Amino acid sequence: MTLSIRAFFFNARTDYLPYYKHFTLKVEEGSAIKEILPMLQQQNRDFHYPTVKLYFRVNGLVLDGDQTVKEVTDRLGTTLQIDPISAYRSTHGLEINDADFEASFALLAPYASAEDRAYYETLYPLHYASETFGYNNRYIGDAILLLAARMIEGGNPHKREILDAVASHHEGLWECEYENNLFHTQAHAQTIEGLKSMAKGAPDSYRPLFARRYKEAEITSLEGRAAAFYAGSDEMSQGIIGSTLEQIERKGAKAVRFDKACRLAGQTLIKTHPKMAYLKMGSMLLDALDSGADTLVVSSEEDAVLFQRSIGYCEKVTQRDIPLTILPRGKLIGISGQAA
Repeated sequence: MTLSIRAFFFNARTDYLPYYKHFTLKVEEGSAIKEILPMLQQQNRDFHYPTVKLYFRVNGLVLDGDQTVKEVTDRLGTTLQIDPISAYRSTHGLEINDADFEASFALLAPYASAEDRAYYETLYPLHYASETFGYNNRYIGDAILLLAARMIEGGNPHKREILDAVASHHEGLWECEYENNLFHTQAHAQTIEGLKSMAKGAPDSYRPLFARRYKEAEITSLEGRAAAFYAGSDEMSQGIIGSTLEQIERKGAKAVRFDKACRLAGQTLIKTHPKMAYLKMGSMLLDALDSGADTLVVSSEEDAVLFQRSIGYCEKVTQRDIPLTILPRGKLIGISGQAA
């Protein structure tokens, strides 16, 4: 099998910014994906990777490298981008400074047993797969939140101290809208929400001032428009992406795909951490806009209304105009279009 690889390079001692180089590799389908790393290094000695804690990203997803090439390419294709588990914390190629992982554990160390510590170590890749790091690199990570929940569930007598440690931290519990970027997804959203329900309450909400109000446009035709579809994280919605994009094209619009179409966009944070909600929402809306869309069709009516009401605040926190027309998917039926 032939792979087209875009590999991450950075040396904190000599480089100001990271950069990428392109490689073409021939590999066996049954080989482990981590076996491509020494092959890259053989072609370019400046490529560097760790010999312990060998976790890295392939097309944005965190894995330990034991997955086979076939397993990875069946899901991601043969054009792959190799990044460190945290580009922000890279010291030399795929090697990172993981002091933040230890710093997060220190929040609960006074109340933790050796068993708790051992469990936390197993969450190393999940920590760096935290979606929230994409919005705040000082976030404490999902792993310490899962440890907190486990300690409380296990009957730890310091429940209040544990909750205060993760909930009162400025970059802590209330910033988390759980989604991870693990190659093998782990579902922990209910655990995180349960932890929030046990905490005393969210800190004072932040709401930017002077946000532009959204004026909903009356759309009778999509002819000549470029429309993207936001499915959100709901699995049923994700299943209708293809059919909705086809419907959009039948209405005379260009169908636009964008990366954040299946990601949460602050829905679970809007009441507890509006600033983070608007930042995530704005990032999603701008992803659609920058991908070429002028119209965003939204899977659920509830999300469409939320985005319409929040778009001015999103512009405030992202410091960019977001000239998108937002349209609930249900309204596509009433819009005229080309013959099916």
